[in-house]
Amino acid sequence: MPERLFVLDAYAARSCPLKTVNAFNPTLGTPPRPESAPPPFFHDADGIEAEICSRLLASTPDAVDLRVLSDDPVAEQEAATLAALRARRPLVIGALLPRDWASHRSGRPSALLLAPDGSGYWPVQIKFHKVMETRPVEDATLRYSRLGDPRTVHERPGRSFRWGQRVKAALQLAHYWRLLEASGQAAAQPWGGLVGLEQLPEADGPHGQPEPVITWLDLGLPVVAPNPATVPEPEAAPRISTLERYDEEHAFRVRLATSSLAATGPKALLTPIVNRECAYCVWQPYCVSQLDADDLSLRISKAPLDVYEVAVLRELGVTSVGDLAKADIDAIKDAYLPRVSHRLGGEQRLRLAQHRARLIVEGVELERQTSGPIGLPRHALEIDLDIETSADDRVYLWGFFVDDHDTGRRYYQHFSAFTDLDRAAERALAAEAMTWLRNLVAGRDAAVYHYSDYEVVRLTRLANAGRGHGSDPRTASGKALAWGRDFAAEAFVDLFTVVKRNFFGANGLGLKVVVTAMTSFAWRDEDPSGLNSQSWFHEAVHAGDDGVREAARRRLLDYNEDDVRATWHLRAWLRTLT
Repeated sequence: MPERLFVLDAYAARSCPLKTVNAFNPTLGTPPRPESAPPPFFHDADGIEAEICSRLLASTPDAVDLRVLSDDPVAEQEAATLAALRARRPLVIGALLPRDWASHRSGRPSALLLAPDGSGYWPVQIKFHKVMETRPVEDATLRYSRLGDPRTVHERPGRSFRWGQRVKAALQLAHYWRLLEASGQAAAQPWGGLVGLEQLPEADGPHGQPEPVITWLDLGLPVVAPNPATVPEPEAAPRISTLERYDEEHAFRVRLATSSLAATGPKALLTPIVNRECAYCVWQPYCVSQLDADDLSLRISKAPLDVYEVAVLRELGVTSVGDLAKADIDAIKDAYLPRVSHRLGGEQRLRLAQHRARLIVEGVELERQTSGPIGLPRHALEIDLDIETSADDRVYLWGFFVDDHDTGRRYYQHFSAFTDLDRAAERALAAEAMTWLRNLVAGRDAAVYHYSDYEVVRLTRLANAGRGHGSDPRTASGKALAWGRDFAAEAFVDLFTVVKRNFFGANGLGLKVVVTAMTSFAWRDEDPSGLNSQSWFHEAVHAGDDGVREAARRRLLDYNEDDVRATWHLRAWLRTLT
């Protein structure tokens, strides 16, 4: 047994290595988690996982559910897991695999499934994202199992696992596989299964209805790109297996943890690079404090260079936005581009980042790309529109700001439902909003303004959802939605398209970025964002205190009103340009 006893969970090898460095540094205390965690990507994730586990248990006689032991001592849970595996129970839910102290691993997969040949177990993990992609029939065949018969493997041509986007999920399975090997319970074939959000129609399933499936991955198949940091030219490097990639990633983090435990300090081990994980990481404030205020990864937040691209630039002496702004791309590209060939369009990405860096250094938020007046005709009745959606992707709020030039009246109007909506209720709310809008614009010279095509896409989807889903498009609601879809095609104006056609943004062209930079308008909320609004909606619906629910509803309405007022201010500013 090693001198330093520690284990890494299944997320270590797939996550930012600085998480491991910081977590094991004895000079750092674990930071508290934020009081308000980010909203879930999918509504009731626990419920989804429970439903899938229930279906697996119901279909597998002699299965065992160890979730009832989740509060028991770790050693007892590990012993129960090992006993179930040695007894060759066909399915084990909620297993806690015995820790592998020698190789520094611990893990709790969603399920362990006995392979059809009885040789041992395959790990299965439930994920709340899609895991499949469509491919040409001749290029790919998906191996999968139905939840109603999980130990029977089927094949479907024209589908494949998303190796390009979901390698991290595959690395998690590899971690569990190595744990099974260490306990002597791995199957003969190194497979792992993922249950994603997709549902496949099954001709031999109950009534042929679509249902979730287990997507099987061969963890020994050489289909994974190596870590770009470990090869001189990623594009030319031969593919390796998931297990090989995992072993490299895990071994690296074991070395980091060992060095960090020795108190060599995180700064001596790695310099932080801001990336997508940071937004949900408890270590983010600490890592940011280690960076220069003009650090390249910190300052360029729109279409940012990835961690490997930033690391290569740092090796070439380009560490800040100032360095990048004045860099001679032609002089460094021969050394740079081969090292970042894992990304398509590496040179274009670098030049785009340099463009942003120059604007940031110059203090320019928006750069005009055209000249002359912005073509934005005036109308007697102008309406700004913004919608809000919940974490489970239901539109619960339609907000309008009405500017009636004939009467001089301006006001905010909303249609909202602070409750968990199903498809029918979502359509009914949208129909109510469209009925009001239809009456408002009848016989008027009117236009509706929005920012991005999101409102049009959702309105079209809701209008078309009645076809074949038990909703009659001939009803009043169906007619209102169909009218809204058709009216959008002729009278809705996407202000984002107008801005994008005329400007380049140092920090992108988001509504808040553009309006805050170019007008005097300001949102009332101190932290306005669509992502935050999903947390507010959860409070508005589910908080146990009446006062908290009411405050959250008021906050959402104020936020939505500010969004539609913002597009009004944006339009007014665009019309001043000559």
